[in-house]
Amino acid sequence: MTEQQAQRRTKRRYAHELYPEGGEWEVRPLTVEVPYLFARATGFEVDGTGWYDLLNGSDDDKRKVGDRMVLLVNARRIAFLADAMAQGLTGDDAWAWAEEHAREESGELVWERAEHYGVRPQAIKPYSCGPEPDHHDHYTNQEHRHGIVTRVDGTETACPICTEPIPAEEATR
Repeated sequence: MTEQQAQRRTKRRYAHELYPEGGEWEVRPLTVEVPYLFARATGFEVDGTGWYDLLNGSDDDKRKVGDRMVLLVNARRIAFLADAMAQGLTGDDAWAWAEEHAREESGELVWERAEHYGVRPQAIKPYSCGPEPDHHDHYTNQEHRHGIVTRVDGTETACPICTEPIPAEEATR
């Protein structure tokens, strides 16, 4: 890693950086936990990771693909169940609502419910899975990751548009 890269970071942040996990044995109110859970579910999405490159790889790569899918599906289910409880649903009603929403494969409902709770999914960088792709996407509205998409050669972590300087107070930690 060059000194220039070391002084920059992606503008998108990992879910736990924006929505920290509670402390050990801490039980947080749903008003705190539901946004955290939706941010976490968004962070396990595979777009923007090397997940697709692992599909045709070794047996170990294929295990990583499967493990990531289990993490993604479980994160979505837990987020939707917490969301159902935050809405006041209980018992079978909460379970049915959560399961119905979690079955939607595209992740759109995760994004919609995350935004409902004030989470900005477009600001969340997916957790790595496989090698960082040698390409990434730019959007006409880059901040909101919306509009016309242009595929750009090079990694997101090396892109001057997708990275920002690390604030001095964080660089010294």
